Amino acid sequence: MKQRLVNIFVYGNETHVHAVGWRVYKRAGAYDELIAFLRSRVQHEHRIAACSDLKEPIPWRDYRAWIRLKLIGGAIAEAVIVGENDVYCVTPIVNGKVRADDTRDEADDGAVPDYLRVYRTEGGLDFSQLVKHDYFEAIHLLWNNRKYVSCLKLVFSTIDTFGFVEYGPEGGNGFTRWLDEYCDLETLGVTAGELWELRNSLIHMTKLDSRRVRTGTTHRLLPAFTHSDRDVAPFVDGMKTLHVARFMFAVLVPAIEKWLQSYNRDRGKFAEFVERYDTIVSEARMQFQISS
Repeated sequence: MKQRLVNIFVYGNETHVHAVGWRVYKRAGAYDELIAFLRSRVQHEHRIAACSDLKEPIPWRDYRAWIRLKLIGGAIAEAVIVGENDVYCVTPIVNGKVRADDTRDEADDGAVPDYLRVYRTEGGLDFSQLVKHDYFEAIHLLWNNRKYVSCLKLVFSTIDTFGFVEYGPEGGNGFTRWLDEYCDLETLGVTAGELWELRNSLIHMTKLDSRRVRTGTTHRLLPAFTHSDRDVAPFVDGMKTLHVARFMFAVLVPAIEKWLQSYNRDRGKFAEFVERYDTIVSEARMQFQISS
């Protein structure tokens, strides 16, 4: 039985995709044979393909994110229709030159499964599961085994990661920016700056006193490790109390949900997420490497 095959070409310069081309065929054969046929036609047919300029150029990073999710996304989907049962290849053409090494098809997974595809759903990327597996499973494991200091260190490191993913390497203090933007810290009676100082002293020295705390310019926070339904005194011996359980579960979890929802409102953030999260040492990706 013959299948519909589509060779897709994305044309651009070094920074942006500006046009899409395609060639359609009907051919029978095994999947590997059909893909080999499409790849064999790339060098010649990208010059004679039907072509459509995009309404607006798109960054290559957006294109790469779509392809890794096995999506022919956004403006590219408006130019060429790929059916559910079609066999296709997508090849970048940069300044008129074929990037054959970057040709992708439905079966491209590499030696290690791509986390974007592992967490792909019909609605897009399942951010909540990714965050759960990469961070909160370990956080809960430490908490449930009463390794409270190590647990809090991991929580602070997780917020560091969120700040980097949200604001990038040039985004200033991503830790405090992320807390201020997404967390309701007023319910705890602490500030992002105070948490930052506790983070510095705990992660680097396992102490309560950072340099600013020692000089008296920031309150010393005293972590209180107790159940979230138990109240603690706001101050103990002149130290401001941090109710760790409420911070983790009543404040941080809703903040993460709010943060992840921002990706649904602003789809342009997705490519930035992929670009930055790719550089993170991910718990899930380490497991994929070990099991593959």
